[in-house]
Amino acid sequence: MAETTWQVVADELRHLYAGPTAEQFALADTLMIPLAADTPTPVTAALLRAQLTKPLRLREYPGIDDPEYDYLASVAAETSLRIPAIEEIGSRNLLDAWLEVAWARRTVHHLERLQPEVGDVAVTVRRRKPDEDRYGQISSISLTGQLNFRGGLGRRAWPHTVKRLVKMGDGDHGELLTKAREEAVAEDRHPERVSNRELALLDTWKVPRRPSLADCQAFQEALDKATAERPMQVVLENHPALLANVIAGHHGIWVRSQVRLGDRYVPDFLIASQTSEGLRWHLVELESPTARLTNVGDHRESPTLRHAIDQIQDWREWLKTNLLSARAALPGITVDARGLIIMGREDVTDSAREIRDRRDANDRISIRTYDWLLRAAMKAETTLPGLLDTETGDLSRDW
Repeated sequence: MAETTWQVVADELRHLYAGPTAEQFALADTLMIPLAADTPTPVTAALLRAQLTKPLRLREYPGIDDPEYDYLASVAAETSLRIPAIEEIGSRNLLDAWLEVAWARRTVHHLERLQPEVGDVAVTVRRRKPDEDRYGQISSISLTGQLNFRGGLGRRAWPHTVKRLVKMGDGDHGELLTKAREEAVAEDRHPERVSNRELALLDTWKVPRRPSLADCQAFQEALDKATAERPMQVVLENHPALLANVIAGHHGIWVRSQVRLGDRYVPDFLIASQTSEGLRWHLVELESPTARLTNVGDHRESPTLRHAIDQIQDWREWLKTNLLSARAALPGITVDARGLIIMGREDVTDSAREIRDRRDANDRISIRTYDWLLRAAMKAETTLPGLLDTETGDLSRDW
């Protein structure tokens, strides 16, 4: 379990060294064992257990050695905790109880020193590179007192290891927050391996079937009339199977429209597909069906196509600096998510084969026409889904 308020965690830890519980006092009276009112709860439990070891045939704990006691003494000294002499402790069971108390007091001391809040950035020392700082944005606080960092994957730190805590109102919070997010992303070696809980975030947009005749007819009618991008956006929002059909995803495909990336960007569609290798995303930009892919005179990329390519590159740049927050709504998305541009009609005077091949190979951006999308949908009953993957060679191993 985890909390978002450090005072709650500190109060829970204080109970460990506040003295015996009422139940412990009652048991001690029954066994006629004297208990001091300031005996920490874990220590009391160890003392009671020691009294019951032989009658209940419990496992006996071995004695302790000097290095073990020295470690306890060093932790206890950090908060001026008075501990018994090594001879009085005797068994490892009692040593462990005193360690639990010493850790709790140290943790409470540093929680009070730092007063950490969700959103603060903690600066700690790297385990294997003590000369380098490590950054983490606090997402919650475990009941043990550990500070949990955004990004998961076991990213956390004990309060006593924090060199500096940067509050959200501090001047350099933004700079260090960026570093924390970059580190979280860098440490995630397999972002495509998302959990069932993360997948559940996409349930609303899951596409359960292939395109139907009704999907194809609605798309054809919109395409015949459209002179701008908007009608095509609407028909694809109403018939998402048309887009889902061109991506391979044996374990599920999801289509989301008009997803906001920060305050500046809104991709027309995002497609997620899951294979045995995990989740992958496509960034989809629509342009008008009347737009040309190439210039009439020189057959280079038209201004409309150039704009569409720039859009996808802008989205990727945004993801580079906001990837961790983006994954909260788009689990598993990466900065190099494949791009898909759909624009124009098939036209022998508008051949863009060389441009498409180059963009596919160099930029992972596929450029296709609306006629291509309709043709893929009309063949849905006779071909496997994933035409785009087949054409680009971007197939998962389970295909």
